Amino acid sequence: MSASVVVRGSGSIGQRHARVFRQVGADVALWPVRDRGPAAADAVDEATGARLLDDTSGPDAVRGAALVVVATDTSRHVADALEALDGGAEKVLLEKPVAPTAADAAALTAHLRHTLVWVAAPLRAHEGFRHLHRLVRHLTPPGSAHVWSQSWLPDWRPDRDYRESYSARVDEGGVLRDLVHEIDYAGVLFGAPTLLGAAVETSGPLEIESDQAATLLWSTDRSFTVTARLDYTTRPTSRGVVVQSPGGRLEWDIVRATVRHTTPEGDTTDQVFDLDLDRDIVMGTQARAALDLLPTAPADQRIARGAPATLADGVAAVRLCDEARTTGLADGDRPRPPEEPT
Repeated sequence: MSASVVVRGSGSIGQRHARVFRQVGADVALWPVRDRGPAAADAVDEATGARLLDDTSGPDAVRGAALVVVATDTSRHVADALEALDGGAEKVLLEKPVAPTAADAAALTAHLRHTLVWVAAPLRAHEGFRHLHRLVRHLTPPGSAHVWSQSWLPDWRPDRDYRESYSARVDEGGVLRDLVHEIDYAGVLFGAPTLLGAAVETSGPLEIESDQAATLLWSTDRSFTVTARLDYTTRPTSRGVVVQSPGGRLEWDIVRATVRHTTPEGDTTDQVFDLDLDRDIVMGTQARAALDLLPTAPADQRIARGAPATLADGVAAVRLCDEARTTGLADGDRPRPPEEPT
């Protein structure tokens, strides 16, 4: 019998989850947030092929579902995850970020069943990332790393005005929340972070109130120093990480799906992971792991399978973003130099 999956939220990411879980063999139902009126018993979403639910049939479908995917607006992530847990779902896969702030996630982390919550982290499902993780474990510390994700926000959804998207909202959008994936995977590779400094930019070429760019610096409990540059004010898109240590240099180019390993002697090996260029394949890896494993499974097993992040990992990543916003001065908040006397 196929595992039953309910996807809460029918926006672009909810539709992708519905389509991908169907591709991996799950019995998928899509429960939109916006009322479409009562769903007929045999109603099917044309875009995904998933069964359509409404507010009457949705709770019944959640009860006993193998997995509920929460793909709603960030501001309601926690409430929808709690509803799924209390409604009887076996596990929950919560889209990133967990909540607008780490404090907003308190009710979820205090729930008796909080260890059954996954947090979407598809970069962990890349073959290139898993290969990089194996190589990093053999490096000799201390080391340094530079993580970056730089792109142009209007290109994300060309058919929609980016200024009307959640990304533009100061209370639930911004580059730190949107690109929290980089914070998450850096924690897996290099260890738990301690923020040393941050600069957060709210002014720039985009007409939005949320943060458009951020530069962070932190140290880790595995003797790495990490810098991160996150922005959606750059063309062309560039995304990856460079790691350096006495044991050599590693480079992961996410856009090109390549990992380069340079030994201390200067010998270089390049590997290409073509399947990482297909987003549905990557999310399919994450989907299978979310169904097959529990978030309490050993970390090595979760990482090897390309599983999502745990709730604790997801909250930790958001907390670092919170600290960056508190520490970093947005452009509009920077003190102005004194005026020259006339």
